[in-house]
Amino acid sequence: MLMPKLVVVGSARIDAFMTLPDDKADSYCDLNTKKCVVELSYAAKIPMRSVEFLLGGNGANVSVGTKRMGVDSALVAEVGTGVMGDYTKRELEREVNTEHVSQQEGVPAGFGAVIVYQGERTILSYYPPVTPVFPDNVCEAEWVYLTSTGEKFEEYYEGVYKWLESCSPKLVFNPGGRQIARGKDWLRKYLERTEILIVNREEGEEIVGMNGEQSYEKEKELIGELARLGAKKVVVTDGMKGAFAFDGNKFWHSGVLPIDAIERTGAGDAFSTGILAATIQDKPMNEALMWGTINSASVIGYVGPEKGLLRTEQMQEWFERAESSEVKVEEF
Repeated sequence: MLMPKLVVVGSARIDAFMTLPDDKADSYCDLNTKKCVVELSYAAKIPMRSVEFLLGGNGANVSVGTKRMGVDSALVAEVGTGVMGDYTKRELEREVNTEHVSQQEGVPAGFGAVIVYQGERTILSYYPPVTPVFPDNVCEAEWVYLTSTGEKFEEYYEGVYKWLESCSPKLVFNPGGRQIARGKDWLRKYLERTEILIVNREEGEEIVGMNGEQSYEKEKELIGELARLGAKKVVVTDGMKGAFAFDGNKFWHSGVLPIDAIERTGAGDAFSTGILAATIQDKPMNEALMWGTINSASVIGYVGPEKGLLRTEQMQEWFERAESSEVKVEEF
């Protein structure tokens, strides 16, 4: 089998999306702390409006999304065994190259229980404490997307790093919370090999040791601190404020496409997918930001992270929609 252009290293699992009727829960928000709580009656049986079992996991979302946007991609992930592990792999096989999707004997599958209420979601997440097996025959891939891989990631990441050293693919890095918690000194050797770093604002602040007050309206300073750790290009998403980026020469800002959100799981992965697919197809950063923006907007119009992932033939319609909504990518 020919080596795909992109290898995605991440997770894959099945998520159960359980949508609650609006009258079966209460939500409370403290605007001072920006904290919102959904309250369910303890020990009660609560009827649900719907339940869907859908493919998820950051690696699955990005590999499926880039394939739909015209990039030949393969996934490297451990999906576990048993009914859910087998189901996960079958769902992946419908979309992407699964030659490097492993099922280690005795390893349970990961699983997510997603409680959806009024367009937002709370995720109960399980990944088994297992070290995945990194393949030794993916050296010809030109690009790699590396994201979080579960509990026991240190040894696995070390294997990925050795592969980066020996094969020199271009790295797009989206570290997860576990990796960021190890601190910037631990992250540095990965960042020094990174073509594009993609994080949200809170993650970026944690990496460089800034708080929200210190980085308020100082996006250039935040991005500059991240770039100084080694990444050639940096993308920082910031919720309804859009996304900010540095392409090595210029700073860019993209707006947000107005859309009624059905459910927001996978919005970040969809944005990363757009950035990645556009970059691999030689688009400049300002165009890549628009690809990410429209892909993310499409995804939140559906329940689950993959139904709304755009295919190449759908993108022109969304570009026109962004233009009509006056959503732009501009230098700042």
